[in-house]
Amino acid sequence: MFVDARALPRGSVIRSNICIVGAGPAGIALATELRHCGLSVTLLESGGLNEDCSDRGQPARSSTFEGHRGLWTTRRFGGNANRWLVDAGLGANHLRLATLSAADFEARAWMPGSGWPLTLEELRPFYARAQSWFELPQCGYGPEDWERGDAPRLPLQGSGLRTTMFQFADKAVVLGRSRELIGASGDITCYFNATATRLKMDEAGTRVTAVRVTPQPGHEVTFDADTVVLAQGGLATPQLLLASSDHHAGGIGNQHDLVGRYFMDHPLIFGGTFTPSSPKLIDRMALYDLRRLEGAPGMGHLQLTDQTLRGEPCVNLSAILFPRRSMSRRREIGFRASQRVRDALQRRGRLRKRDILGMLYGLDGVAQQYNDRKRHPISHLGVGGWSKAGTPSHRLDHFEVLHQAEQPPRYDNRVRLGEERDDLGNRRIEIQWRWHDQDIALVHRSQDILARELARSGVGTFNIRRPFEIKTTSTTHFLGTTRMHDDPRNGVVDRNGRVHGLDNLFVTGSSVFPSGGYANPTLTIVALSLRLADRIRETARARHCGPSPLLVDGRRDGARTR
Repeated sequence: MFVDARALPRGSVIRSNICIVGAGPAGIALATELRHCGLSVTLLESGGLNEDCSDRGQPARSSTFEGHRGLWTTRRFGGNANRWLVDAGLGANHLRLATLSAADFEARAWMPGSGWPLTLEELRPFYARAQSWFELPQCGYGPEDWERGDAPRLPLQGSGLRTTMFQFADKAVVLGRSRELIGASGDITCYFNATATRLKMDEAGTRVTAVRVTPQPGHEVTFDADTVVLAQGGLATPQLLLASSDHHAGGIGNQHDLVGRYFMDHPLIFGGTFTPSSPKLIDRMALYDLRRLEGAPGMGHLQLTDQTLRGEPCVNLSAILFPRRSMSRRREIGFRASQRVRDALQRRGRLRKRDILGMLYGLDGVAQQYNDRKRHPISHLGVGGWSKAGTPSHRLDHFEVLHQAEQPPRYDNRVRLGEERDDLGNRRIEIQWRWHDQDIALVHRSQDILARELARSGVGTFNIRRPFEIKTTSTTHFLGTTRMHDDPRNGVVDRNGRVHGLDNLFVTGSSVFPSGGYANPTLTIVALSLRLADRIRETARARHCGPSPLLVDGRRDGARTR
């Protein structure tokens, strides 16, 4: 059932067993998984069902998001699923999915703060369930289920590289099917236009008793619940915890000044070009194109092996390959400059004189590229299909390499409350984020390894662009701001997503990632939500078997260990 919170009488108190704050993929997956288990579930969405209220989620103007070309969030049912724009053969409505690698879960000595309290093996069954939740076949994220005789993986055996796959989720699963399930459920009520502004605690400060919601200025509603789950993402979750300072001066869960810290994202980097050792190799690289096999969309890319990540100081990054035709240096300068001019116009930003001059300098390169794209639309992050057009090697001779890069967790990269307020009176967040010199050096090291291993395998040459060109410093993968760690001095939540020191407050979603690898986080986000749903169901069953309090770290609340 769906209810517009603005229609609730002022001062209303709504009671449920579970209150989930945030109706993006994390919250929706958790809510739909809790159907038919005897629990009443409230799902709160700050935006509308279809109306975007993202202005309330925008950071304060005082934020310092170094090098960023535009930050956006989406506040409406489905969250950022409304912005999934990859064309996987059925229109621009898909999102790239990938699992984290085993090494992403492990601590690396050269990356302080890295590592999860979970392992890949612990999360693997939930990845499989997340795959089903997205209504995708149980195809692996290695190349085995995807390569064909005419489209094999590159022969990288013995090198420090491997081929892995992206798969693609349809946003209709989130915005259509899941919405229908919630609408038809007698267990779940989704309140939209319901912006959570405060968490209310008991006098002992060990339990959250209610969520205070402001549907519109001057209108407050209270949602009481036995268990509260924050599923708002890497920006809104720390905002709510920090704003809930009635009982704890620094905010809930912030006794060690960790809420909002370690903010991470996945920068996109133009890393250089890959030239195959033989032009004919391009004709056999369809595995690295975005294409559909037996109805399932997939796309291969290169990454460092777990052994490499464990043994050499570097960060994890992808090497996504897009075929291109060579042009002279002058023409390339013109085309690159035209892209920056286009981006500035789209953002209504300032045009740089050197970009205008560069575009004029290589104007024939601009014309060549746009003519080629009209005749043979090129592949990029949102569009594939280059391998279908005849013999690719007749018109293409190299690949542009795009990296989605891991950003190491840094204590000083943070989200905090600013002084600006939105129309509901909530303090906007400030983002303080920058790339450290050490982070850039680790990306350089990863690129060097990539070039070395491609040369060693004999498949071609990776010509590194230095300095690399940043396509964007943000892919809106906001990670790490309520990081997961078993020690409350090093994390906001434990391995089960429970906020340290509280019995009944949990967090799920990208904010709990202690380190993020390079993979798009959505598959891991849904896997974590399904894992939390199991825990909530187990607790509910224990209660039904007798008077039993909420289980905390595998034992009953109040039990002591020696």
